[in-house]
Amino acid sequence: MNDRQENKFSMNLAVLKSLNDFEDQWSNVPACVNAVDKFKNLVSGIDTQRQIQEGKITGITANKQKEEDEMIQATIEMAAAVFAYADIIGDNELKSKVSYSPSTLRSARDTDLRVICQSVHDAAESVISELGDFGTTPEDLEKMQKEIDDFSTFLSESRNAINTRSIATAKIADLIKESDDLLDNQLDKLVTTFQSSEPKFYRTYMKARQIINMGSRSQIEEEDPELEG
Repeated sequence: MNDRQENKFSMNLAVLKSLNDFEDQWSNVPACVNAVDKFKNLVSGIDTQRQIQEGKITGITANKQKEEDEMIQATIEMAAAVFAYADIIGDNELKSKVSYSPSTLRSARDTDLRVICQSVHDAAESVISELGDFGTTPEDLEKMQKEIDDFSTFLSESRNAINTRSIATAKIADLIKESDDLLDNQLDKLVTTFQSSEPKFYRTYMKARQIINMGSRSQIEEEDPELEG
């Protein structure tokens, strides 16, 4: 959430607390009950989307990085064996297919990196029977393919998480707008009907409605003696 949304969400939580604290005052008014229920659902929805937006991708990104590192290491080792073999037999074309430095691999974009690693694997596969003397076996090739497949899986999951986060960001904006509309057009008006009969409830609610930014209220009021104690 951006700063403005964080401020509004904090205000919504304060409003919700004021409503819960004075539930006895409004719970016998059906219009208030309906409006408060809607408001609670909106606040809960914002909180859910906030958690998706802020937390979902973290673990996936860390796992993807681990799989990337393992795939790159497997590729470096396989490419070294193939390069050495190609140099001995004088196959410059094969050497060019596996001539990638560690820095080149680590700086490549995700999709390009996967293609590069797969191309090194395929080049090695064509001569795997010749690589035994270089300490490389078919099992090593299978392991490399697994590293590539695992990275591809996490790459897909990471993209899905980013998409999910983008959806959550859009939903937060919509839910905050709905909560603003509900507060402005229903709850504020309903609570105003208690201004004379339940002044403490009214003033507590209205104070909660002030949006706090950088530790200061948007409108500063002196502490109401009725709210103390």
